[in-house]
Amino acid sequence: MNKPRGLPDQSRRCYRQNAGFTLIELLVAIVIFMIISGAVYGLMQLGTYDRNRASRRTDVLKNARVAMHMIGRDVLNAGLGYHRRGAVVPDNFNNLVLGVPVDVDNARDMLTSIVAGNNINTNSLNANAAVRTDTISFAYRDVDFNAGNNIELQSAAAVSGSPTTARLTAKTATGAAAAKPFDLLLVESDTSQILAIATSVNGSNTIDVAPGDPLGLNQTLGGTGNAGSVLRQCTSSADQNCTTYPATAKRVFLVSYKVKSDGTLVRIIYGNNTGAASTAQIQELPMAYNVENFQIKYILADGSTSDNPSVGPDGIVSTTDDDWQGFNLIRQVLVTITVQSNEVDEKTHRPESITLTSTFSTRNLGYDAG
Repeated sequence: MNKPRGLPDQSRRCYRQNAGFTLIELLVAIVIFMIISGAVYGLMQLGTYDRNRASRRTDVLKNARVAMHMIGRDVLNAGLGYHRRGAVVPDNFNNLVLGVPVDVDNARDMLTSIVAGNNINTNSLNANAAVRTDTISFAYRDVDFNAGNNIELQSAAAVSGSPTTARLTAKTATGAAAAKPFDLLLVESDTSQILAIATSVNGSNTIDVAPGDPLGLNQTLGGTGNAGSVLRQCTSSADQNCTTYPATAKRVFLVSYKVKSDGTLVRIIYGNNTGAASTAQIQELPMAYNVENFQIKYILADGSTSDNPSVGPDGIVSTTDDDWQGFNLIRQVLVTITVQSNEVDEKTHRPESITLTSTFSTRNLGYDAG
């Protein structure tokens, strides 16, 4: 009987035991490995995206939160020690300096504790070119000036050799010692309240208020009509556009917020820059960058909400029915800041927009008489 060809049974069993993976098994293993690797990579990518997004949000929101805090502080201070109605300033001062729309009359403006400007500035960061950002200004007393005391004034007269300049004289020989050039002053009496800026201080008892100041506040002493300085001393009870003395002077702060076209939110300080040149009396301090939108709403004393409390019944700014006294009815300020990240989001492939909203109360507007 012939022997069977090939390997013995025992050898064939050993061969099968030592054989490698088949091609199908190898392909299945590769597919499973790729699926698991893809899942792990996807989870890692999600984690990376979330980490990057959180980092960007932190960086962007840091300055925006500081800006919101500063605005809130100024809202709370607005009207502190200021006159309840506001202060007299030259015609169109609010437009030329604070950037709000021009008024339609030729009368002097009133600078109230809060001055609102709705839809004023363009912004290159906003995809909608029609959207404009708001502006807002605040006025309040510097309670640290002169140890919290007013400067008592006894008279106002023209400076010898400079008849257009008003010289305010204090009651005592050292009554104006705390004053400095470019102090922003609120001069008040029984008949008027005027915002002025000191152009020089002579000794310790007189303050000069000359026209041509860096804010365009001071008017010509002896000028006629609305072009004349209200600081002029009244000569009789029938005299108009003048101030009765004795009067008082206190230093006040005037600040405003706006977003420049490149998306920089700035806080602007007017005057009170002691020791600096006249050209440095309007200071722009950047508060936040990449600001896409800046919107403000106002809640009034009657509970209504307005984008611009000075707009009259026709709802149109810069018309004859506008009433600046609407600013004195503001009781809460709702501020919304939208900031844009510096980098493109990995998921949306565009910069992320983040919105902050806060509401602040104007605790001084309804109570301080001046």
